[in-house]
Amino acid sequence: MLKRSIGNNHLIVFGGMSRQPDSSNPDELCVLSDIHFFDLTKERWLPPPSFPDESDPSHPRSRYAHLSSVTGDRLFIIGGQDFHNTWLDDICVFNFISQTWTQQHYPRHCGTYRSVAISSPTVIRIPQEELQASNSTSTLGPPGARFPSSGPTPGGSPDVTPSETLIHLPYLAAPTEDYPSDIYLYSNYNVRDIVFVSPS
Repeated sequence: MLKRSIGNNHLIVFGGMSRQPDSSNPDELCVLSDIHFFDLTKERWLPPPSFPDESDPSHPRSRYAHLSSVTGDRLFIIGGQDFHNTWLDDICVFNFISQTWTQQHYPRHCGTYRSVAISSPTVIRIPQEELQASNSTSTLGPPGARFPSSGPTPGGSPDVTPSETLIHLPYLAAPTEDYPSDIYLYSNYNVRDIVFVSPS
């Protein structure tokens, strides 16, 4: 199983073009759909993940000239072209923890020749909004929970703010599975469009 921090200090390689294996013609090319990880700290390639059935429709089609971005525990592969230079209209997502692929339709042409995709290494967390959501994983707890009152203050000073009235302010944190960073996709196919790809 891949480490949870696979997106940090690792080079991730997916797809691309290569010489056709076992071909007598050294100029014969093929397009790939495999994924490889290089540990930059240890300077070695990790064993590639094994997939039980690469004909599974969730497994990405072979491609080159695609876009990619990492957020949380997921790698996003966006668009690209197949061996016949046909644009691929999908987004494929590899989960580092479960080592599984999922994909969804994406009705735009994206590729490295005219597009770029990036994600932020941090996200803005807003505790008030998270506490209102039923699936909140916030470790802050409700306002006032981190600073419980220790009883009445000497002399009952009115200058002390009761802890239950404290409000957690927004803060920056690393992306997680529950709170991933958005992916920002820009393409000069239509220079007026900047598209936000939500990982959720």
